[in-house]
Amino acid sequence: MRNRRLIYWFCQLAGWGVFVLGNVVFAAVTADNPLMPLLMTSVILLLTGLAVTHLYRAVIHALGWKQLSIGALSWRIFLASVCCGFLITLLNFLFTDIRDGLMPFTERFDPGQFIESFLALTFLSVLWSFIYFAIAQFENYKKEEIANLQLRAAKTEIELNSFRAQMNPHFMFNCMNSIRALVDEDPGKAKNAITVLSGILRNNLILGKRNTVPLKEELDLVEKYLTLEKIRFEERLSITYEVAPEALSFDVPPYMLQTLVENAVKHGISRVLAGGEVAVRVKTLPDQRYLISISNTGKWGTTPSETGVGLQNTLKRLDLLYGRQASTEIRKQEDAVTIEIILPQKLLT
Repeated sequence: MRNRRLIYWFCQLAGWGVFVLGNVVFAAVTADNPLMPLLMTSVILLLTGLAVTHLYRAVIHALGWKQLSIGALSWRIFLASVCCGFLITLLNFLFTDIRDGLMPFTERFDPGQFIESFLALTFLSVLWSFIYFAIAQFENYKKEEIANLQLRAAKTEIELNSFRAQMNPHFMFNCMNSIRALVDEDPGKAKNAITVLSGILRNNLILGKRNTVPLKEELDLVEKYLTLEKIRFEERLSITYEVAPEALSFDVPPYMLQTLVENAVKHGISRVLAGGEVAVRVKTLPDQRYLISISNTGKWGTTPSETGVGLQNTLKRLDLLYGRQASTEIRKQEDAVTIEIILPQKLLT
């Protein structure tokens, strides 16, 4: 607010100062006027111009003219500029006569000079109005743009929180199902699975509500989850990791990798009688990007329930977080499915 006032008064002084200086130079060149009276007249013009246009600005604020349409504003600007031009001219003549010890508007009053001054100052007031409302319109546009960005950011955050809220219970439900299947079959493995699950819960607390986490933290969660599933599937599940060491510090949305791996196990491996492989591969790419690839044995489903809600949510999250910075490709082979995601190494804001 203080900066805006400083800018306003700087523009006021600069604008009227240039106009008054131009008058002084013009009067000094075209007529042989004494310098001191000329300077005093110029100071009067500067002060009256500043005072009247500042009063005009107060009227604009009080009557809410900044919110009016151009059509409703145009005639108001014209009338206000005429009033400003007349008032500045009147005050200049008044104070000049008082300065010289004369009765105002009597022996030295020149109607032609008054009209000429009135027209010039009216035109200047119109110009002042145009500049003032142009700046105000630009400020309103910027405020509206910022408000829209804030609204969009708030909407994005709500959607991201919604996705996170959906994924945590969804993930926990799958984990508990895996452990339940082991309780009767092998209590010892079930006990080990519960230990792994406690580690997963600990990781969940660490991940918190951040939009991105280092890939290393996400991989820790994936390894714990696949350890849990390995207890359940035994030889039916084979796991492969090929991760570039330099990629471990790159940004990744929390639960994204784990959700894709969970999807690969649930909708891929579990539906193949002989089991299969889940492969997690990460490699760096040019232009500060990197590729995440999740492959699994199995076939691509034909309905949303067969491809997984988690996958759909993950793709939406990527669009909300990265927009065009991220790209996704799903490759369907005869007996395998691969999901490839390209992300920037750091989330650009």
